[in-house]
Amino acid sequence: METKTKGCYAFYDPNGGVWADGSSEPKPSPTKDGILFDHDGFIWPDGADKITRPGYRIHTSQNFLNVVRFYTADGKGGGFDPEKICNGFGYDCWPSNSIELTKNGHDANWFSKDGMGLADGASVTFYICWDPIITYDLGGTVVRDFVYKTDCDEYEILGVGGKTNYARNRVDYNVEGYEGPFEIPATEKELSHWVDKEGNEYIPGKEYTVLEPLELTAVYKN
Repeated sequence: METKTKGCYAFYDPNGGVWADGSSEPKPSPTKDGILFDHDGFIWPDGADKITRPGYRIHTSQNFLNVVRFYTADGKGGGFDPEKICNGFGYDCWPSNSIELTKNGHDANWFSKDGMGLADGASVTFYICWDPIITYDLGGTVVRDFVYKTDCDEYEILGVGGKTNYARNRVDYNVEGYEGPFEIPATEKELSHWVDKEGNEYIPGKEYTVLEPLELTAVYKN
């Protein structure tokens, strides 16, 4: 007699990035037979914190930069998306094999087949989210920031004294080994604005739609 699969097959997709072993295909859950049962904790495949994509950072918890997060949708309208967060990433999920401190102590999202409306034997894919990096080059000093994707694509360009998104976090390290927070320092010359590689101007304090990595160079007043 054939035994019906209980639970769902789970896969983790680097979503444009590359795993540490050089592959870019989705990896199955490291749970038994790649299946997550009701109330099984998310468990990332080995090397989930080592996925890379040039010009981007791995999207992490806003409070704890070392906690990588995957989403139930890919941000482009694909994937399982029962609750649309900004940019269509859906539910966020983080693993039971990493730690995020909350008011109630250690926390992890729990898989719920019934909650997602999935049948036994179905497959579900969780996608990593990527934050485009913004580089501010003041001529000798470089400051990096990023667009926190689930906050939407609008980003306010920083001026002198402006603090990076890293400053919003309660810890000062992440999977990239970043130490911060940083802010745009004052220089001998007065900053006027920024320009990208195409010569487009970016005014401090103004919001722009940023969909890809952005490299900015300082322009100073005469």
